[in-house]
Amino acid sequence: MNAVAALTLPDLYATVAPDGGTFVLWWTDYVANEWTETHPDLGTALARLAVLHHCVSHGEGFDVEPVDFVPVATAFLNASTTMPAARSPRLSAWRRAVLGLRPRSA
Repeated sequence: MNAVAALTLPDLYATVAPDGGTFVLWWTDYVANEWTETHPDLGTALARLAVLHHCVSHGEGFDVEPVDFVPVATAFLNASTTMPAARSPRLSAWRRAVLGLRPRSA
């Protein structure tokens, strides 16, 4: 797999790579441990990588299970990326045209 992102820290090496229709986050602590998580999209995998980076860099625990992380990350990404466009008539019309969606009824 060709990584679309890589993170190198003194205590961690991690990559995010596409795998069919999903993205795999893989990391190691340079000892004997390796972990792999599969995420539904690139944004979620990169968000998980960012959380991993934060935890390692700040000496905090990486406690959230991947199954619990996906809904939280998805809600955050949806709120961060769709709300401004939803408030903009021009962007909303563009999105509807590109995605083939019907305009909302009044």
